[in-house]
Amino acid sequence: MRKFAEKACRLVKPAVLAAAVLFCTLDTATAAGAVYISIMRCLNVVIPSLFAMMIVSSLIVRSGALTVMPRWCGRISRTIFGMEESIFPVFTFGMFAGYPVGVKMLCDEYSAGRLSKKRAELLSGLCFGAGPAFTFGCISHQLYSSDNAGKVILISNISANIILALIMSFFLRKNCGENCKSRKFRLSSDMLTDSVVRGGRAMADICIMIAAFSVVNSLLIRIGAAAAVGELLAKLTCLDRRSGEALVAAFLDITNVSALPCGDWLLLPYISALVSFGGVCVMFQLSAITSGRISLRPLILMRIAAAVISFWICRLLLPYFMEYETVEVSSVKVSGNSGGSPVSSVMLVLMTVMLMCEMNRKSSKKPAEST
Repeated sequence: MRKFAEKACRLVKPAVLAAAVLFCTLDTATAAGAVYISIMRCLNVVIPSLFAMMIVSSLIVRSGALTVMPRWCGRISRTIFGMEESIFPVFTFGMFAGYPVGVKMLCDEYSAGRLSKKRAELLSGLCFGAGPAFTFGCISHQLYSSDNAGKVILISNISANIILALIMSFFLRKNCGENCKSRKFRLSSDMLTDSVVRGGRAMADICIMIAAFSVVNSLLIRIGAAAAVGELLAKLTCLDRRSGEALVAAFLDITNVSALPCGDWLLLPYISALVSFGGVCVMFQLSAITSGRISLRPLILMRIAAAVISFWICRLLLPYFMEYETVEVSSVKVSGNSGGSPVSSVMLVLMTVMLMCEMNRKSSKKPAEST
């Protein structure tokens, strides 16, 4: 069975690639429009909400801040969650910083030899979250014009992560290592520069993946696959076809969640589940960031479980958050632009590229000077 699955996977990959090339060749206008929309989404949403977190996460790991933790925090993390005291900050920070940040921090710890591969794989499914910037900016304010929607999603996602961490604690305790030796906290300008460069490279991988999935989504819409799956999903969930298609698009790329109908509070549990899972595009982003250093299979399985838990928690909490909600669907105003001016993001990207070029130039000069 496993060999058959591997052969099928080998056949599917070139088939998907050939279909994408054919689509981009025959329908250049649609493909170009999809890429343009994805670029604007990256400039308006992804880069402003995630770039700073990528830099901060790299600084936290490299500066030794993870080991500067009170002893009582270490006791709580070991007793309740079965985590080392240096991993507990990654767990808490990863739930609020954005999808790739927690996994990136775990990979940095694994690369430094302070975390085993198996343990990094188990923890990757827990140190995971969308972050308030995305939840409130792209969902709560755009779809509902209310903070209550963002609050219930955050509470549902965080609760799902904590419940999943409590379940996984039985496995984490078995392989819980010794406390990491406290490293001296050190912060320098070179460390900051290197963190900016690393964050810029990671953001480039993420934005390229978002653009690729935007084209794939356009291809599925063009051939009618998205409509067929959306109609099937609508029948299974008693939703309308438009909502079903939008949920399929959000499953592929979570940033498409802003295309859902505005003001429909009954969609919130489904949105909460999708935000908890992250979407297929996020999984490919994590694959690009980890570069095969750890397996993502445990993460995918845990995120599916977290999505189910988040769905039911959101469904239970929804009546309490809707009790004082009086906004009518027709009164929800959504701007066509998903954010402010992209000029600041463009300037940030240009400065980061210039910094990368300068760092590469300096690194190439050092070997020449040494000879």
